[in-house]
Amino acid sequence: MENLISFAGFCVLAFIAWTLSRSRKDIKWRTIAGGIFLQFFFAAFVFLFPPSRELFLKLSNLFASLLECSREGIVFVLGSLGAANSPSGFILLFQALPFVIIFASLMSLLFYLGVIPFFIRLFARFISKFMNNSGAETLCASANIFCGIESETAVAPYIKNMTRSELFLILTAGMSTIASTVLAVYVSMLSNVFPAIAGHLISASVISIPAAFVIAKLMEPETECPETSDVRTCELHLEDVPKNWLESILSGANSGMKLLAGIAGTLIAVIGILGILKGICMAATGNPHLIEELLSFVFRPVALLIGIAPSEAAAVGKLLGERLIMTEVASYIDLAEFAKNGGSPRSVLIASYALCGFAHVASMAIFTGGTAALAPEKTQILCRIAPKALLAATLTTLMTGALAGVFYWGQEGIMR
Repeated sequence: MENLISFAGFCVLAFIAWTLSRSRKDIKWRTIAGGIFLQFFFAAFVFLFPPSRELFLKLSNLFASLLECSREGIVFVLGSLGAANSPSGFILLFQALPFVIIFASLMSLLFYLGVIPFFIRLFARFISKFMNNSGAETLCASANIFCGIESETAVAPYIKNMTRSELFLILTAGMSTIASTVLAVYVSMLSNVFPAIAGHLISASVISIPAAFVIAKLMEPETECPETSDVRTCELHLEDVPKNWLESILSGANSGMKLLAGIAGTLIAVIGILGILKGICMAATGNPHLIEELLSFVFRPVALLIGIAPSEAAAVGKLLGERLIMTEVASYIDLAEFAKNGGSPRSVLIASYALCGFAHVASMAIFTGGTAALAPEKTQILCRIAPKALLAATLTTLMTGALAGVFYWGQEGIMR
């Protein structure tokens, strides 16, 4: 029954996107059908077939092992404060966020060696076979799995001539996924309570790419003629290409350091302001938890819609609401606590998929500003569609969470 509820939720989310469409008559149903097929195909690979499920779990364990091996660099600089079992307890800045630097360097090295560009092009060509989209938007969306906001610089020469629908898609896709550089942070926070989390976050990001096309092309269907019609004719645009492998590592480390500072600064500012609001609520109503209760109340029906049990819908609804205003980092920290305090495996799994994306207010500003910097002439339209793109990204991540609920019924090994 819970799986059917999740399936109904999947359909309702698509219907909501359709009702918000700018031009329903221009919706290209081949793209929608292809996107839905790919979502179910990827989910079936992860959840249904024992051989592929075993491969998936091995890859997840490999990532977790790499993560712990890389901790040596953190411990070398920070000592016991950076250790997994620090006597000081869990401190986000010391035990999780430094992984951003390590994996930014690793991604930069793999990019220099041509590994990541190869997989970006391969994935883009694969999904383009099922969806009739422009080459530039498909390449940009595919790059999101690895690069985050940098994915837009990879198609920078094409942005100035992109249509409204293409711009809407790249904003939606950017906020619907998480980059590999920050994936390690969430794995470090959740691996103790959800050992297979690494694989599932990768799975969620992959599934969210076709989901983003479904939602975006329902809400903003293509009504113009894109400049690039075939992904095979598009080239990844690489700025400041490192001259050697060492420079790539150092460049990645510098980028990772800036990202770490950005994440930490955003969390301090947003959660600090939220603390002020809590203080005001306490003074006005005597209830310091009013904001959390409001978030839980607003998003509880959403949690029920994607297949969360009624007894846990309020708790998961609070996580979904937190993500919107406090970023997914805060939500994943609270998800770990939810799992430790007895959250059911099904709810933890669905929530981990539904939270897997940069679908929050701060990210909307980052992606809109970053894209506008690459194509200043598109600033006005980007600012106009940004709030709608945030809504589309939220629907996309919820759709991915609902799909996890469709395919999970307690299979052995999925959570290990």
